[in-house]
Amino acid sequence: MSSFDALLPFYPDIGAPSATYSTAGLEPLSYELDPNGDGKSVKNHPRPDGVLSPFYEKIWHGDDGNANSKAWVDFHIYHQPNNPNHVKYAHKLYEAVRREFPELRMYRFFDKPLGPHPIPMFEVNVFTPTQLGALFTWLMANRGPCSVLIHPNTGDDVGDHTERATWMGERVPLDVDLLRAVDAMRAQEGST
Repeated sequence: MSSFDALLPFYPDIGAPSATYSTAGLEPLSYELDPNGDGKSVKNHPRPDGVLSPFYEKIWHGDDGNANSKAWVDFHIYHQPNNPNHVKYAHKLYEAVRREFPELRMYRFFDKPLGPHPIPMFEVNVFTPTQLGALFTWLMANRGPCSVLIHPNTGDDVGDHTERATWMGERVPLDVDLLRAVDAMRAQEGST
């Protein structure tokens, strides 16, 4: 028995990802190569219900994208305020996002830290998988020196900004204690 095996019972249960249909009774997936693939990809069998995943249409049980809707996913785009080239690029990127994606909800360009964000940033909200994919792929090619935090809005601010978040570029250390305080305040307000 390795020292890792001895530690296994002490690791917390982190659950498992879930499908939107029952996988009980399905045969195990194999590593059979896809005959129509690139020679490396495995063959995936169709869903038993015969439809595409609902996540092609909806994300995180989001709203309909109207002006009062909670965003499904937020993009926070950071720059280093002490580097004049980063600041200049971030301003150009802000303008470019607004011109390329005028249908997305954006907030003003913040030149100081705000909330849990320790360096300046601007925020873009997306409401559909199409918007999410378009902005994500556009930023892959255009973010330059800026780091990007992408997170859902499930109502759990700590989890949304940490384990459910993804990053482009260097990760910016957030003030997670502030997010914990916000979640605790909301929980207290909900119980009164």
